[in-house]
Amino acid sequence: MPEPRTRKLTATSYVVLGMLSYSPATSYDLKQWISNTIGNFWAFAHSQLYDEPARLVADGLVAEEVEEGGRRRRTYSILPAGREALRDWLSAPTDEQTEVRDLGLLKLFFLNFGTRKDLLQLTRDRREAHRARADAYEEQRAEIVDYADRWQVKTMELGIRYERCVEQFWADFQRELEEEELR
Repeated sequence: MPEPRTRKLTATSYVVLGMLSYSPATSYDLKQWISNTIGNFWAFAHSQLYDEPARLVADGLVAEEVEEGGRRRRTYSILPAGREALRDWLSAPTDEQTEVRDLGLLKLFFLNFGTRKDLLQLTRDRREAHRARADAYEEQRAEIVDYADRWQVKTMELGIRYERCVEQFWADFQRELEEEELR
């Protein structure tokens, strides 16, 4: 067995370790699970899910089993050192600022260079996008509430609240603009 490397683990490292804590998986399995769960609130390139497990194997945190025939699929499982790394990360302080990357807010910031029509369209589009996302989260929550763990359900609840709050911001802003037109 190769000597484990020491490198700083990334958020993707912890995503993989966390998902493997539930069950061994191939990179494809990880991609599917993540797109249906944390992919709702944590965006990253899916290609990372094909590279990161191999790095974690080299780090001595994950084991790899290669299928003998056929496609020679690689199934990964977490090792005790990986569980310890995950627990250390979970117990570390989380004081980073929340990063908001919202194209609608970016456009709004620069809309003094656009038209009123652009502004009205932006408010309608963003309101509808956040409403649709909140509705989808509510449907997803209803599907998982009976079998997901309590903390997975809580992440969905925050997603719903966030989307409803932002939807309300755009609705209020749209109403404000419409009232200005009536004056």
